[in-house]
Amino acid sequence: MIKFMLIFQICYSVAGTCFPPMNEQLYSSYRECALNGYYKAHEFMAKIPVEQVEDNRIFIKFWCVPKKQIEENEKKVDT
Repeated sequence: MIKFMLIFQICYSVAGTCFPPMNEQLYSSYRECALNGYYKAHEFMAKIPVEQVEDNRIFIKFWCVPKKQIEENEKKVDT
């Protein structure tokens, strides 16, 4: 079965910038990855002070990438 890497990216809407994407962890299915993405994005946003979220209009993007695709991208970087 294909494993999926959960990847997060935190962005500031006001500044129009995003931090580099961060690998979170591998999941055994796409569904498990996506559900955890929503859950963890919610948890993270809830921990950020309200003023910071409002002032910067912070949002969190996430996506799930097949492990094979990550390995292929790493090979491209190494060469």
